[in-house]
Amino acid sequence: MTIAQTTRRVAVGLMAAALGTSSLAGGHGLDLSGKTVEWIIPFSETGGSAKWANFYAPLLSEALPGEPTVVVKFMPGAGSTKGANWFQNQAYEDSEGTVIFGSSGSTQFPYLLSDPRVRYEYNDWEVVLASGTGGVAYLPPDLAAMMDGMDASALRDTDFIYGSQGATRLDLVPLLAWEMLGLQVEPVFGIKGRGDGRLMFERGEDNIDYQN
Repeated sequence: MTIAQTTRRVAVGLMAAALGTSSLAGGHGLDLSGKTVEWIIPFSETGGSAKWANFYAPLLSEALPGEPTVVVKFMPGAGSTKGANWFQNQAYEDSEGTVIFGSSGSTQFPYLLSDPRVRYEYNDWEVVLASGTGGVAYLPPDLAAMMDGMDASALRDTDFIYGSQGATRLDLVPLLAWEMLGLQVEPVFGIKGRGDGRLMFERGEDNIDYQN
């Protein structure tokens, strides 16, 4: 499904900053006037991707040809591969450009690492929007007080618990960073989004967290 009305699909990526939506779509003669575009986010409504999508939805509506209504829908599961696999199976003939997908690092890492659950192919998708994002790791006040400025050496003997979406998700980035810093971080896999990880942190169920 692409705006070129081929078998390729329309994807929205959390990558390098760029916004060429109107010219790309308009150049293929797609008119979405009066239509509703469903923006599939493969995470829960409490995470960073949800906030990202809700922020961009009205801007994307203005940029798409015909200024359609853009509605964000959530399809969490399997660290985003559930939603990505579902999107891969959608045909342009069924939606005529009214279904788009919000990808992220948690969708790209399984693809790059040949996760057996992956049934999607990025080469089949057309990008209509991409934006840069970042992340931050944080600690409870008592552990943060042990740091000397940005030096975390005093924390190397601390046992950390981290709520993670999975070993092949975007959480791979902070887990590798903490390992490089010499921190002992034990991930607990299985949460559906970073919002769930934040709730674990707030309830005291883990003692280190990362949000994008």
